[in-house]
Amino acid sequence: MKKHLPLFILTLLFYSFANAQGFDVRKLTLKSDVILLYDQDSIANTNEIINDYTSVNYYQLKAVSREIKNTVNFKFTNTKLRNLVENEDYFKIYEKGDCLGIGYATPIGPRPKYYGMLFLQKRDKQFHVIGVVENRNPLPNWEDLIKQIKSVTSLEKIKNLQERYTKSIDWFLDNNVMPDDGFITYYKQKGILKTDTAQLNEQQLARARALFFNGNETFLDLIASTNPTEIKAFYLQKLRDIVFQSEYEFGDCLRFSRIATMLTDEFNNNYDDLNRTLTDLLTKDELENYEKRPIMKHLIDLIEKETYKVGKFSSSKL
Repeated sequence: MKKHLPLFILTLLFYSFANAQGFDVRKLTLKSDVILLYDQDSIANTNEIINDYTSVNYYQLKAVSREIKNTVNFKFTNTKLRNLVENEDYFKIYEKGDCLGIGYATPIGPRPKYYGMLFLQKRDKQFHVIGVVENRNPLPNWEDLIKQIKSVTSLEKIKNLQERYTKSIDWFLDNNVMPDDGFITYYKQKGILKTDTAQLNEQQLARARALFFNGNETFLDLIASTNPTEIKAFYLQKLRDIVFQSEYEFGDCLRFSRIATMLTDEFNNNYDDLNRTLTDLLTKDELENYEKRPIMKHLIDLIEKETYKVGKFSSSKL
């Protein structure tokens, strides 16, 4: 290993992603100086035995299929990467519980190529692997993730904080992602935001509302104060859709109870309210579907008659 380019992996995170949404793409991309797409056959594992209780594991990166990001002139050919291994370099203590492993079926015919993506961060003269994405999707399926990463890299080039904030909100809307707490806190500290919630311009608010009412509830918190009557009607319809189903799964009952609780401000915050007790029964196994339906209809009637004041709209309640 060349002395001027030691590569130590401090944290190695394995992700499986679906539609590029299995992990925080924005945050991982902005933290990375180098992002590389590779054929999984181009990475080899090596293991060096140090003594009778220690071995050192490495990744040998032989080739790269595509360079997605490289802001530090990183030379990747035949690079040797230190890989921290669980129960060797670090130890996690698991509480009691079951583990479920899901395997892949062995394909018939020639073995297809599988790909991975490596995220590196440079600190002083060292590079740290802060993320690895691997799955068995064909190469075309990676294009959406690559496109998403490139859209993030355009944000870090913006130096004006107000412009960067505005463009970042556009990115969140484009990618169906809510701004995280750290993002909000940072721009509040910088004086861009005056409250603990994201502020949208008229165009962004219109987009968020359109996405929400078309079925994407991700942005409920962004539009919660815009038209409470309209949002209440939206969720009342969700309750009606559930009650008229022929069968109720546990998830249906749980969603119904959470929406009903939100629309009644947790039954005016009265924990002894009989209607709260009835709502809790919806997720119990003791009741059959035909017994749950009258409870649901009763709760819808209460909400329609405005027996309770409407609670604060928040995705955390759903």
